[in-house]
Amino acid sequence: MMASDKVPGENTKGRRAYTTVASGIYLAYVMLGMATIVVSQYSANFQKLWHTNVAGVSTVIAMVGLGRLATILFAGPISDRFGRKPTLLIGLVSMIIFLLGLAFSRSVLMASVFALFLGFTNSFSDAGSYPALSDAFPDNTASMNALNKAAMSLAQFGLPFLVVLLPTARPMLIMMAIVVALNCLLVSRSRFAPQNRPDQKAQSETQAVSHHTQPRMAVDGLALILLGFTISFTFYIFMQYAPNFGATVLHVPAVTAKSLISWYAISSLISVFLTTIIVTRVKLLPLIFTYVVISVAALIAMVTAPTLLVARIASILIGFFAAGGIWQLGLTVLTQYFPQEKGRVTGYYSFSTSLTYFVGPFVSSFIINETAISVIRVFQIDVVVTVIGAVLLLILWQRNRRYHFI
Repeated sequence: MMASDKVPGENTKGRRAYTTVASGIYLAYVMLGMATIVVSQYSANFQKLWHTNVAGVSTVIAMVGLGRLATILFAGPISDRFGRKPTLLIGLVSMIIFLLGLAFSRSVLMASVFALFLGFTNSFSDAGSYPALSDAFPDNTASMNALNKAAMSLAQFGLPFLVVLLPTARPMLIMMAIVVALNCLLVSRSRFAPQNRPDQKAQSETQAVSHHTQPRMAVDGLALILLGFTISFTFYIFMQYAPNFGATVLHVPAVTAKSLISWYAISSLISVFLTTIIVTRVKLLPLIFTYVVISVAALIAMVTAPTLLVARIASILIGFFAAGGIWQLGLTVLTQYFPQEKGRVTGYYSFSTSLTYFVGPFVSSFIINETAISVIRVFQIDVVVTVIGAVLLLILWQRNRRYHFI
């Protein structure tokens, strides 16, 4: 679907129509949140179906990341060139293929092939959904984007309870596929907002006149893309290694160590809703900077005063200030800086995040072992990366004073 010009009266009638678009997007992210953890939730069941062990299941999960990395850089240009609706539909169809393929897989190899499609879903959903929300709700982009995180968090909170009620994977996967198929119909029948795409000549003239008062991709864009990496690194490393911190550094029982993630998850969910309210009252870059500084303080407290109380408080703070929608706020700034290339810059931003899920564990694998000092060093690296994010934000904040629109 190509972009079209706005027409008079669209702001009133259009916004109501775009509520349907938003509903389809949020339902897509509810299902994506469930799909992201469905393999781990049914791990024991899949081990029997695929005649494998935990390592085999982990291989299937890893293929999701590979599928995302393989498609994320060209999903954005497709969104800009052909439109948000077809891009989102590609993501939804990919999810159906993943769910049904997983339901009928009988080996790790088959499951791994279908797991690639969930990676495709991640890429095309991000490239279609975030720009679509920005197009439709330009005055509330930050809060609308943050609700994607809420949709995923709620789904991931609720799925374990559904697994208890339905302990066999296949019926759950088929039901999820049916819901996604119905959402395809909803999205296909929805009217998306026009993409803001002025003619190239006017755009070139504007840039020539205001070269020094417009964000530059080589500086501001690159800094924001790197910020996407640092934000993700902060909460992903914490999420992966907080249980190790509890067991190895604090010497608490495994159940208590794992409960740090529960504090983190609950706080993250609360943050999503509060942040959607806060962003309507304050400027984005100062807010993101405040969140990152508090995250730095929480991580420093963990590595310098490692007690169970401090770890629990840090879990709450990291969940709220690092994992509660701040990534989406950074993306909002990026798409508002470069509104003519929303799909492409969303792809770059998401790609930097995808690297986190490889670089973080890869670097940590050379450091972490069964000793307390090794776990602390992993968290020290997390501190350093988070501080780099704060420095990037200071640069962006300073440069933003000349732009006057964020």
